[in-house]
Parts: sequence; C-alpha cells; structure tokens
Amino acid sequence: MNQLFSTEGITYRFLNKTGNIILATILWIIGCIPVVTIGTSTAAFYYTMVKSVRKDVGYVHSEFWRGYKLNLKKGVAATAVILVLGILLGVEMRLVLENGVEVSRIWYSLSGLLMLLMVLVILYLFPVMSRFDMKLSRLCMLAFVMSIRFWYITLALAAGLALVVWAQLYLLPIPMILLTPGLWCFASSFLIEKAMKAYMPKPQQTAGDDNEQVKNWYDD
Repeated sequence: MNQLFSTEGITYRFLNKTGNIILATILWIIGCIPVVTIGTSTAAFYYTMVKSVRKDVGYVHSEFWRGYKLNLKKGVAATAVILVLGILLGVEMRLVLENGVEVSRIWYSLSGLLMLLMVLVILYLFPVMSRFDMKLSRLCMLAFVMSIRFWYITLALAAGLALVVWAQLYLLPIPMILLTPGLWCFASSFLIEKAMKAYMPKPQQTAGDDNEQVKNWYDD
C-alpha cells in the first residue's frame, strides 16, 4: 500500500501527470488570449507536452514559456496568415453559394479545396514549428507533405480533433476545458511523433545550415 502512494507509485505518477497536463493547458489558454499568438501558444503547448509531460524533462511552466519565446515571431505570422485566409475563404464560399450560378459552383469547389489544404497544413504546422527551425514557408511545405505521406495519421488526427471539439461543446461540462485540450495534445503527440521521426536526422548527422536545424528537445 505504501508503495502505491510513494513517489514511484502509479497513483503519484498519475496525479503528477494529470496535474502537468492541466497546467500546460492553462498556460496554453493564457498564451492564446492575444488571438494572434494562438499559433505560438500551440507550438509551445506541443513542445511542453512532449518534452516535459511525456519525457519528464524540465518543468512545465519554464519549458512552455521557453517554447513560446522560441516560436513567437513565426507563430504570430502563421496565425495571421491562417486567420486572414480563413476569413477570406469563408466569406467567398458564402457569397458564391448564395449566388448559385454554374461559375460560382466552380469557385465554391476551389475555395473548399483551398480550405481543405489549409486544414491539412494546420494539423501538423505547429508541432513541426516546435521541432524544426526553418523558414515559415518550408515549415508549411513540410507540414503539407507529412499530411499526405502519413494520410492515415492525418485522418485519425482530423477525426479525433473533431470528436474532441464536439464532445467539449455538447457533452462535457465547461470546466473540462482545463483538461480536454491537454489530453488531446498528449494523445495526438503519439501519432504526430511517428510522422516527425521520419524527418529527424540521426544523432551523428547535422540538420543542415544554421537556419534549418532541428531543435534539441530532450538533451538540454
């Protein structure tokens, strides 16, 4: 019984892991408040979830803000582009749908295709941003390639995310928002890590030039 509640016991590890997930989720919510930092906060969220919660390296709060600072500029830029494109495509699709002519249907289909491509990129972009140090354009391209190459993971991520959002909106009580995003990030990281490992250099290799290096997650 004493071993069950010791610092090495399953009860302590479960409570500690759950507490860290809740803390990471709260930090993510705080980081998203300025809206344009949603991408930055999401990249830091994933960074923290894998490094501190899963790998037990460092402290959740310090690693989150470290990841936040590292991805601030690119995260803000990516969020701004996504918000603008999302609004433009949404408005265009609505206007085209209301128009109802044949040419409009073609534009509606093209807009829908662009929206789908954007969603595919978003599923991987911020985890990729938290791991790889590249220009934003190359991060987007890598995210898109991963979404196609690992299509089965992409389907699982899209379905899982949709289910989590639906459950939080219609089934779960509002306070669960402090845990639900963290649980999803924790669970989805097992899938995303499988995809990202295909693009990680071996320990003996370098990751390219100074502007395209893989961020060291576990050894610092």
